[in-house]
Amino acid sequence: MKDINEGTKKMILDPGVYCAEAVRLAAFVFSDRAAIRVVPRGRASTAVISGPDAERLAGEFMNEVLNQQCRLDLAKKNSKIAGIIVTKALLSAAGK
Repeated sequence: MKDINEGTKKMILDPGVYCAEAVRLAAFVFSDRAAIRVVPRGRASTAVISGPDAERLAGEFMNEVLNQQCRLDLAKKNSKIAGIIVTKALLSAAGK
C-alpha cells in the first residue's frame, strides 16, 4: 500500500491472486464506508481508497478482496456437486 496523500491509499492487486470480479465485489461491499476507485492496469488492478482512516480501511478492503476471492473459488469448485444434489432432490420430490 502506498500513501498518495493524507487520507488516500493506493493498492496494486496481483491478478494471479485476485480476479477482477473479486475486486469489484469487495469495492461494492465497501462503497458505503469509503470512496473506492478501481482502475484496471493491464492484467493487474489498482485500487485507490479515499476517506477518513484510509490506512485501516485499506487493510479491511484487502481482507474483503481475499474473502470474495475465496468465496468465488469455493463456488467454482462446489458448483458441480451442488447441481447434482439439487437434481437428486428434485427427482426425489417428483417420485422418480
